[in-house]
Amino acid sequence: MSTAVLQTRVDMQIKKEAEMLFDSLGLDTSTAIRLFLKQAVNQQKIPFEIIPPQEEIFSAQTAAAIEEAKKISADPSVKSYSTAHELLEDCE
Repeated sequence: MSTAVLQTRVDMQIKKEAEMLFDSLGLDTSTAIRLFLKQAVNQQKIPFEIIPPQEEIFSAQTAAAIEEAKKISADPSVKSYSTAHELLEDCE
């Protein structure tokens, strides 16, 4: 099997934190990256859920409102509307 060199630029702090994590798992960074690539190819997707760092983006109040909205939207007993016009008519 032939190999190729893969180079990428990352934030120095992220690199240090990742190296500490991989080391605690008995891996070096190259092996961890190879594992990621193999799993991405095997699963034909990013092999994990991508979650934005909400604590840095949203206030606690906004994050709580987002979670509440998710719960409401998943509740089958909550009335839903196909159009904004339907919603506005129901508000009158």
